[in-house]
Amino acid sequence: MNGGRKVLCPHCGEKTLVRERKVFDENFSPVGVKFVCAFCGGELELPSASDSVPAPSKQEEAAERLSRLLGGERAAKAAFAPEADDGHFCLHCRNFVKHPFMNRCGLTMKEVQAIDSCEKFEAAE
Repeated sequence: MNGGRKVLCPHCGEKTLVRERKVFDENFSPVGVKFVCAFCGGELELPSASDSVPAPSKQEEAAERLSRLLGGERAAKAAFAPEADDGHFCLHCRNFVKHPFMNRCGLTMKEVQAIDSCEKFEAAE
């Protein structure tokens, strides 16, 4: 259990956030931490390591809610593997002339954008 986690409080019966409260000795030196209910202040017990279940991430929870909404199974993630001939953008071309106001092609002397492409692509080294 850690601070900020939502649990059902056994003292007040409300669904609440867990707060960490530091425990001090008589010299006001911190000696430990105890977990309390945010509403009633009742002390909550620490679960044992065998009882702890890792909480799903927010992304996993969102994907699960979406699959329940759409009524289907979750699809596997798509794998993207770029091929060797992909990415012939002017930005990666040997003839790309970068300038703060206007980018040009060194062969045609025309204005180009970094994501333009052409048949005369030569890979920059």
